Amino acid sequence: MLTGNKHLIFVEIPKNWVQAPNDQIPFLIKPNETNISEITYMYVYGLDYASVPDLNLWIEGNNSELKKDIPDVKIEQLDLKFENIKADNFLTGNYKTVCYTYPGIKKEALLVIESKTTIFTAVLSAKDTAEFDKYLGSFKELVNSLKMQSANVKQE
Repeated sequence: MLTGNKHLIFVEIPKNWVQAPNDQIPFLIKPNETNISEITYMYVYGLDYASVPDLNLWIEGNNSELKKDIPDVKIEQLDLKFENIKADNFLTGNYKTVCYTYPGIKKEALLVIESKTTIFTAVLSAKDTAEFDKYLGSFKELVNSLKMQSANVKQE
């Protein structure tokens, strides 16, 4: 379970993955294999907002900043469907998966999920297309396990 001030995220670690310690990301997992690149991992994160966030504006801002920093990045949308992400009292039912191919560096899938208070992200990062394709099934397994809900968490 991951918590934010306005949300809870329940997630299960896919088969053959293990949690890895990280100072910036509270839920970072890596394949439980030897000789795996440091840039091959998955994580889930929630970003709370004071007003209702807009999925499309969030993605547009993210893509714009990325293009500014890495002009040669290739950005495309992945058509992935998830039955567990649907409209309820908290989730809007809106989500998109964006794929980033960094020249000579790595390939990422970024799933962005919209709620009434929070933007949720799930990321698969891999060192190349072959590793990306190898672990895309694990990414789907991770996303299919997600349960997100509203909360009023007070940090003490």
